[in-house]
Amino acid sequence: MTIDEGCRSFHIDRETLQTYERTGLLECGTDEKGRPHYSESALRRLGMIHSLLNAGIEAATLERNPVLLNEDGNIGERVMILRRQRCRLLEDIHARQQSLDSLDYLIRQIKKEGAQR
Repeated sequence: MTIDEGCRSFHIDRETLQTYERTGLLECGTDEKGRPHYSESALRRLGMIHSLLNAGIEAATLERNPVLLNEDGNIGERVMILRRQRCRLLEDIHARQQSLDSLDYLIRQIKKEGAQR
């Protein structure tokens, strides 16, 4: 698959894909004509990178923990890292829900005050 096909497949821009390459998260080979080409394993890895980043895992975390992207790596370690990230996301969701609740309260109060005038 070419760079452009990879970008279209995962809805990412060319610069992002090339950043993954520069940071060592993704390897791009070449085809028989010397053009950049992604293998099936590179595409699976790109899918994993994209999914993990969308789940809130930072690129720096992936760089520090390459085991996350290693399909043959230690499953227990991969699961532990992902569970840790899941807990962080749940904490973030909880904090954001509290903020939403506070805003909803303020909206109700303002509307109530406006109705009393």
